[in-house]
Amino acid sequence: MEIKLFIDKVFEKANALNLKEFEIYFLSSENESIKVFKSEVDTYSNSQNMGISFRVKIDGKMGYSYTESLEEEDILTLINTAIVNAKIIENLDIIDIYGDKENYKTIDSFNENLANVNVEDKIKFLLTAEQTALEMDPRVKNVNYCVIGSGYSENIIKNSKGLELYHKSNSIYAYIAVVVQDGNSIKNDSAYIVTRDFSEMNPVKLAQEAVQKALNKLNSSAIENKNYKVVIQNDAFADLLGSMSGIFSAEAVQKGISKLKDKLNTSVASPLVTIIDNPHLENGYDSVPFDAEGVPTKEKKLIENGILKTYLHNLKTAKKDNIKTTGNASKGGYKGTMGISAFNLYLEKGDLSFENILEYVNNGVLITGFSGLHSGLNSISGDFSLATEGFLIKNGKIEKPLDQITAAGNFFTLLQDIEKIGTDIKFNLSAIGAPSVVVKNLSISS
Repeated sequence: MEIKLFIDKVFEKANALNLKEFEIYFLSSENESIKVFKSEVDTYSNSQNMGISFRVKIDGKMGYSYTESLEEEDILTLINTAIVNAKIIENLDIIDIYGDKENYKTIDSFNENLANVNVEDKIKFLLTAEQTALEMDPRVKNVNYCVIGSGYSENIIKNSKGLELYHKSNSIYAYIAVVVQDGNSIKNDSAYIVTRDFSEMNPVKLAQEAVQKALNKLNSSAIENKNYKVVIQNDAFADLLGSMSGIFSAEAVQKGISKLKDKLNTSVASPLVTIIDNPHLENGYDSVPFDAEGVPTKEKKLIENGILKTYLHNLKTAKKDNIKTTGNASKGGYKGTMGISAFNLYLEKGDLSFENILEYVNNGVLITGFSGLHSGLNSISGDFSLATEGFLIKNGKIEKPLDQITAAGNFFTLLQDIEKIGTDIKFNLSAIGAPSVVVKNLSISS
């Protein structure tokens, strides 16, 4: 059955059963991935996922159900399952269905031209990138990963309070990883692009970036174990910020597992630090007009000039704190339970170029990447001890690559210790962005 007709029939049945508060959440997605290896297509996958969740409020408690079938005979089962679940649930948290009449910002997240890019063009892109990397330098020994992934999603929210919302989006990314060798020195590195415009993607430039980054790391050397003034490059800081982003969730705060608890309107970072969640960011990879509860999204400064201004809320956590939701409800698919997440989360850029940042540091360490963020970082305490890639900075210039270094510290202390922020903001594949930053003191061991 066509999705709009199915939703209408669910509403008809729910109204016939005299249900007063209910909602349908529809999500359809398609993801395509192509990988080449040694001039041949190595893997190809195309996965489609579609389903509907239904929730209903019975005696103040919310029940949930879902289905992947759009057949009329499944409608009553979908509704009755949610009713039964509402009656037996023991959680007494008050959960509302949103129905305020508000204006929604128009977010253009869908590129029709991208939707029409064919598989052959994507394969050609990958083969060009792989060949460019292999031919760029004799020290390039292997391209061990060369992949394009594209995705499309379509979302509908409709409820008994008159809400009826629709949004669709698509994007594409390319990623290449290379291995280089010079004598006994073997290094690897990678590069990526993510966009909604396939014409912006340059396979030669992508390959050259990955190869040059890997070559720069060859013949690395040890370093004295001590505290250094450190530059954390944009990619690396974005990854670190993304791994710690859960600290801003009001749910984590209310459960006592965020160190930002009871810190609103107090200093939690350097005065230079402003961290923003902007669901309306132009060309943002995660820009949306409404959250998973149908609440209009809005730009918000989580930290402004070092001061914690707000947590991220959905309707449930906002009600507990007796405030208005920030519009950050999220669902991990139509089967998922309601959670909280940022959309386009980023550290606001500063006023120094990357070259000026190196000159400011003069002598120190440049960190270009962290490994083991999921195991070497405690997202509650903020303590970390991470395998790190980087370079020695001497007299304001990058002097040499460093071998097997470890960076140890605490994320919350690090935020306080930021001295300078660059202009070179970059977003990773998870829609987390950051420019390069200068940290006045960090323990580095080799």
